[in-house]
Amino acid sequence: MAIIKHIAIHRSPLKLIRYILKVNKTDEMKLATGLNCSTAPESAYEEMGNTFERFAKERFSKKSQNADVGGKEKIRLHHYIQSFKPNEITPEQAHRIGVEWAEKVFGRDRQVLITTHIDRQHIHNHFAVAAYDLNGKRWYDNKSTLGRCRDISDKICKNHGLSIIENKEYHSNQKYSDWLARQQNVSWKTRLCDDIDKLVLQEDIRSVADLAEQLRQKGYIVTLKKYMSIKTPWSKKSVRSLRLGDGYGIEELQYRIDNKNREMSIAAVMKYEGVQREYALCLRELQIMVYRKPDNSYRATYGELRRNAELLTYLCDNKIQSVNDFENVVNNAKDKSDRIKKSRDELLRKIEEKENILNNGTRYLELNKIKTPTYVQFEELAKLNYLAKYNLRSEADIKAHGQELERLRYELSEIDKSLDIAEKEKAEAAGNYKTYLRQMQSDYDFILERQRREQEEIKQAEQDLLLEQRALQELKQQARTNQAYYR
Repeated sequence: MAIIKHIAIHRSPLKLIRYILKVNKTDEMKLATGLNCSTAPESAYEEMGNTFERFAKERFSKKSQNADVGGKEKIRLHHYIQSFKPNEITPEQAHRIGVEWAEKVFGRDRQVLITTHIDRQHIHNHFAVAAYDLNGKRWYDNKSTLGRCRDISDKICKNHGLSIIENKEYHSNQKYSDWLARQQNVSWKTRLCDDIDKLVLQEDIRSVADLAEQLRQKGYIVTLKKYMSIKTPWSKKSVRSLRLGDGYGIEELQYRIDNKNREMSIAAVMKYEGVQREYALCLRELQIMVYRKPDNSYRATYGELRRNAELLTYLCDNKIQSVNDFENVVNNAKDKSDRIKKSRDELLRKIEEKENILNNGTRYLELNKIKTPTYVQFEELAKLNYLAKYNLRSEADIKAHGQELERLRYELSEIDKSLDIAEKEKAEAAGNYKTYLRQMQSDYDFILERQRREQEEIKQAEQDLLLEQRALQELKQQARTNQAYYR
């Protein structure tokens, strides 16, 4: 089993290279490999630095000028760590896996320094990865690439007969090491989460303050201010509740307390129409999974419930009844943003025009008053002749254009505000649309299929009941006919 972690190195790349190549950590450098680079610290630093400076157009060793003026500092190196379960692997096998992982993830055209450290109980690999490959292709660290890195690591470990973590449920607001410890049931935080989960469902717990008091009675040391911090008498450090994972921040805990054992009713779901009803049905199923936990194989979380409720509200607020409606909302938001951008561009053109008049108008008037201009003056006047169309006669005319410029600048400030709002609306619409499509076409397909089966079963049951009622009516009618005949 291996854990993959990423750290972006914006400064001091030499410090990282020297650290991962320490002789006492790498078995006298026997466990060090360079892909397209040397394993000597200074040489590797120089080689990676040359590649970076060639394509990034910045110095590798020192902070860039962009960072001095508030710009974003470029990543010098990507530092990946691959940690293995104690007593499951040998140093040599770990190093072979590290080299195989680096080649599959980063290809053959990138400088990667791979070392295996054996100075701790758990053997772990370090990777110093060049930000640009030898062809200038940049490496981007994001959730997608990190997920791919972990998937490839799992496949390699499995091929080498090592264990892997199944049913991952890791969240970015939770330390990866804490999450792993909880999966292995070796963390006191597991017990804390279990205690919180039990207390939340008690009828006498009506607020986070009640929850904090009950935790104190169980022996926890609780501080409740902007955050809720919790520690046990035997632990050295406290932990903020939100670091325990989704559903443990103060707002989320209060939401859980207010909605304990409560899911949206079918009657409430049926008030919606079209895609709103479909989405509401999915939300109800997720609520049942989270609150009652009869079958949470999907691993639904409290944070997901909150986000889904917000998306359902968005569907209602924008009167979205179908996928076409959703597409129209997205397109309208984009069109609105484009219209404002076009108006802003036209406004900027007018402002530039007025600024030219203010900057050159006085000189233009002076040159026009010269009866016999020199060749240089004549050339200068020719360059300013575009101002003739504004019929400038005096400084008063220029001043009037200055007043117009002030009005245009105020208008620009207002249109910038409108554009900012429109851009946020466009991003929100596009983001919600992508989320909706992903969930309804992939993530929630099992819920939708279950709902379709349930709806078909309900429809079939209603039809069967109707047939039984008709059959019963026919029997009653036959009985009445027979009674009349024997009379």
